[in-house]
Amino acid sequence: MGRFDGVMILTDMDGTLLNSQRQLSRGNQEAARYFMEQGGLFSVATGRAKRAMEYFMPELAINAPAVLFNGSVVYDFEKNAPVWEKPLEEKPAWDFARDMMERFPFLGFEVFLADGEFVARSNPITEKHFVSIRLPLVERPLEKIPQPWVKFNLTGEPEKMGPVAEYAQKKYGEEYFMQFSSPYFYEVMAKGANKGTGAQTVCRIKGIDKGHLYTLGDNLNDKELMECAALSFAPENAAPAIQEIAGRILPHCDNDTLAAAVQVLEGLYP
Repeated sequence: MGRFDGVMILTDMDGTLLNSQRQLSRGNQEAARYFMEQGGLFSVATGRAKRAMEYFMPELAINAPAVLFNGSVVYDFEKNAPVWEKPLEEKPAWDFARDMMERFPFLGFEVFLADGEFVARSNPITEKHFVSIRLPLVERPLEKIPQPWVKFNLTGEPEKMGPVAEYAQKKYGEEYFMQFSSPYFYEVMAKGANKGTGAQTVCRIKGIDKGHLYTLGDNLNDKELMECAALSFAPENAAPAIQEIAGRILPHCDNDTLAAAVQVLEGLYP
């Protein structure tokens, strides 16, 4: 028996668990191991694709399913299989995508499958994105991209993205869940797919009571994740809207945010 039996931590990756150089610090690695050794369940809730997440698996120990694609897939890396998915409906999603590409010719367009990634149209934002997540940029016409999709990203300079989001919400907001994951990325998923529903799915699978779920996040796509926890944490670098709803503000992601969260939990579970 350990002090963290029946307790779960789900953390965002970029800007939270990872530092500003997208690296996993030794302090956070050690904190995760200690938390699990004391009986806790630890995993991530990220917008990253499965293959982008796999890059970190040699150095990141987790012992519960991961929430991927901002909540469209819950994936068990131990079994190497998804345990829950909410893909986009095929033809309506294709029509939506085609409409956005034609109406906003400056947009980059990234399409994510449960086990693959394609770019229907590239731009400098998308090119930088694929470099940062260490995945090859495979460009393919929209009609040649396999389905089903689990999400797609619209990318562009922040000053141009407001009208994109406004149009998408007005025309398609009843049918899809859409959100900014950063000022450069507007993400489209199936209705009901978000990090919060993903976290609840992981809790249900592992038998964790919501009163013992603790979450960490830094950006707007973490809102639902923060809201479903007994206590949520945000690093100092988090977006103001996320700091406002966080239960505790922790050190900057460059200063072992996860380790600071585990220290707080030591006080709650002596």
